[in-house]
Amino acid sequence: MQAPDGMIGKVVVIQRKVPSQNASQYSHWSGYCKERDIWFVLMRAQLPPRIPVAEPVRLVLRSYRGRLVDYANLVGGAKMIPDILTRLGYIRDDSPRWFYCEYVQFQVAAAEQRTELEFLPWSGVNEEGERG
Repeated sequence: MQAPDGMIGKVVVIQRKVPSQNASQYSHWSGYCKERDIWFVLMRAQLPPRIPVAEPVRLVLRSYRGRLVDYANLVGGAKMIPDILTRLGYIRDDSPRWFYCEYVQFQVAAAEQRTELEFLPWSGVNEEGERG
């Protein structure tokens, strides 16, 4: 199934690394809110708000970072990204029915740190709850 408005194959590059879940979990709530708001501004600059899509969305999130983190910290630290995509209308909901994301990371020099979001085709889940 194709994502609307030619999003399949689109890669959005955010010049910021995904924080680890540990960094955000153990900071004051205002620190998390500040980080979330920065991400919202950076993503909105490339993805203008729109009416929510009616098709499931699949993403690959690539984190290019100076120091690798364990998988749970990467996924937990990136939690704000599907929330922002929902708020902007690029995914209907971040439930398994509407959204699937693969998370990968690469170690790079500090000057090359960034996050890439690639939109891919995906048909969602079937009636048995399996990914299609």
